[in-house]
Amino acid sequence: MIRALLSRLFERWVRPEVMPEDPAAMLADRPTLYIIENGGLADLAALRLAAADKNLPLPDEPLAIGDGFRESRSWISSVQDSGRRRWRQSRRLQQQHKQFRELFEALLSDPASDLQVVPVAVYWGRAPGKEASFWQLVFSEDWEIAGRLRRLVKSILHGRNTLLSISEPVSLREFIWRDANADELEKKLLRLLRLHFRKRRMATLGPDQSHRRMLIDHVLADDAVRREIARQARESRHSEKRMRFKAERYAWEIAADMSYTTVRTLHRPLTRLWNELYDGVELDGMERLKRAADTHSLVYVPCHRSHIDYLLLSYILYTHGLSLPHIAAGVNLNLPVVGGILRRGGAFFLRRTFAGKPLYARVFNAYLTVILQRGNALEYFIEGGRSRTGLLLPPKPGMLAMTLHAYLRKPSRPIAFIPVYFGYERLLEGRAFTSELAGGRKRKESIFGLLRSLGTLREDYGHVYVNIGEPIELDTLLRQENDGWRQLPVTSERPAWIQPVVTRLGNTIMRSINAAACVTPISLLATTLLTTPRGRIARAEFIEEVLLYHRLLQASHDENSIVEVPDIDPEALIAHGIRLGYLEEQQDDIGTVLAIRPGQAAALTYFRNNILHLLCLPALLAAGFSNRRSRKRSELETLVRRVLPFLKVELFLPNTLGVDAIDESLQAMLDAGLLHVEGDSLASAAGGTLEAVSLMRLAELMMPTLRRDYLCASLIARAEQHRINREELAGFCEKVARRLENTQGWRAEDLYNKSQFKVFIDTLEREGYLQRDGDMLAATPAMQRVESEARSLLGEQVRHAILNAVARARSSHPEQARDRPGS
Repeated sequence: MIRALLSRLFERWVRPEVMPEDPAAMLADRPTLYIIENGGLADLAALRLAAADKNLPLPDEPLAIGDGFRESRSWISSVQDSGRRRWRQSRRLQQQHKQFRELFEALLSDPASDLQVVPVAVYWGRAPGKEASFWQLVFSEDWEIAGRLRRLVKSILHGRNTLLSISEPVSLREFIWRDANADELEKKLLRLLRLHFRKRRMATLGPDQSHRRMLIDHVLADDAVRREIARQARESRHSEKRMRFKAERYAWEIAADMSYTTVRTLHRPLTRLWNELYDGVELDGMERLKRAADTHSLVYVPCHRSHIDYLLLSYILYTHGLSLPHIAAGVNLNLPVVGGILRRGGAFFLRRTFAGKPLYARVFNAYLTVILQRGNALEYFIEGGRSRTGLLLPPKPGMLAMTLHAYLRKPSRPIAFIPVYFGYERLLEGRAFTSELAGGRKRKESIFGLLRSLGTLREDYGHVYVNIGEPIELDTLLRQENDGWRQLPVTSERPAWIQPVVTRLGNTIMRSINAAACVTPISLLATTLLTTPRGRIARAEFIEEVLLYHRLLQASHDENSIVEVPDIDPEALIAHGIRLGYLEEQQDDIGTVLAIRPGQAAALTYFRNNILHLLCLPALLAAGFSNRRSRKRSELETLVRRVLPFLKVELFLPNTLGVDAIDESLQAMLDAGLLHVEGDSLASAAGGTLEAVSLMRLAELMMPTLRRDYLCASLIARAEQHRINREELAGFCEKVARRLENTQGWRAEDLYNKSQFKVFIDTLEREGYLQRDGDMLAATPAMQRVESEARSLLGEQVRHAILNAVARARSSHPEQARDRPGS
């Protein structure tokens, strides 16, 4: 009677959050047995509530298997060894043994019968346990086997902050092998259940947490840190105690102080923030992530669009029942008040450079090693900063190299890198970031800048799209690079052989982020508007263009692709663009014209660039008809294949992109009427038709990239003896870009960007078009072909504008180059 009363009271108080959201979809139409990880009255009450709410079989329903097994309930508590209350535990073990033996005997005696076992775990408070503090043990879920009193207190305190995890069912009929007996089957099932519950607990709560003080003691005990302390003490003639104190200060500056009290406190206001800020958060790929979390330590590597990124990802992980990562943050974000909140939310801080501070480097590497060994999830942005163009930035090797080295020193749980794509329709940073996009000076983060951003929270930000990419398993990558990597010695010094692995890993991550892209409505709107000469287009034409791009996107990504191309309603898109302030309608004597609102072109360029890699192949094919009405198909394919290596590097396209993808894009363009077949050639649509205009606009998508590459190639080809200093070349490119912005209205940021310039030059070297000669870059004979092919993809007026600006820039430095004809 008392148990029934307590159970009813629990059911009135407890409100578990159930994962997954629709567990009924996993269950087959067969008898169900729940296995509860820890059992107990509170856990059972939570399961009853979840089963009733989610239309699942109730745990109190009787269970029957054939003629040999009858139970008044359909749940069993999984008994784990806590090392305490041996007499009570022994009785429960005997009861469990009897139930499982009778269950398997019934299944063995009736081959037609089956039963699905459903593992259930209940996490009260969801916080990983900390070593020591009594109150922290009482207030949150941990790795200890809790006694009755402690679980009672936890269930009362955390009844409204409880996660109930329902795992995929296991068919016991498939579990049975020939000649097996009941005792063998029971042992195997219990062993698998213990392993499963441990993996789920690691994925949900993370590893056992130690206090920050204990973590720092582990860091200072690292052999490499101790040797560096001793070395600096000898060389500086300071005491080891003083140098240890310096190392300790570094460790306190770096270390996170994860507090689930802070996380729970922030969860409610963040929920309100997302609801106020966005029309919705569209999420895809969570199942991929959960599968990886069961078997790997995770390193989240998202693209970096906004300072909201890490808050949003942590919120999503917490809401979906996964442990929170330790997040690498620049020390410039360690601001008053805000820095403390970020640190308690999992942020650890690092300086922009380790140069000249070997002790700091040793301490940071030791910290990274400790948290990886413990199985903590990590998160960092390998681009190093927010992109000002909307394109992904080349990966910075620093954190990847340190993560790889830390893992190699003491490999324990395997690591999987998790690419994450963020797609916004408007950036929280607002006008300040719009100024940066237009080429203005990048502002330093400060508490005042953050407060300025908060002042725009009442504005409309549309939807935000989050797509989890395919996990990248580090062990697989290491085996591909060096099959015997586990046998290679690894010391505190980073081995030279891992550098190619780091480079390959960085590029793989960036390609995986782009492979998980989502086409947002605003990115599609931006793509359509920015291909017009003045950002203006007739309403009817806009609708046709949007539908065209949507068809091209769908055609180039099959059902196996994880790129998200949602359905689109052009009329709703127009209303959406007006509401977000990007678009305005104007009337003339013919009808309605849609125009980019003043000051919004830079922001729309950013969002167009977010999906440029998805349309670059059809756009490049369209560019082949910029100054030719028709081309032989083989000639067009050859031209595109020669340009593709540059685009693969600049836009992080798949390595496998080749002939098949070209054929698919050409077929989509033929189906849309942009091209038609004339014998062994392809010809553009007849002049004056909407299809001909659409082909020209599609080509315009690649024009900023082609103009930039042609500008650089022209400067190299026209240098004295085809040789030029790299820094001098960069200066010329920037100067010509500014001139073309003044004379042609092309954005200088599109024509010259330091990171893209470096990528282009490095690709020219790798492909054999350039050679290094000391500080000079020397063009090979093949360089003429690059310039010629780039020229054939540009219209005549564009070519002449670039060559004229190049000639005038060179004439201002006559001693550095001689004029050569060309057009």
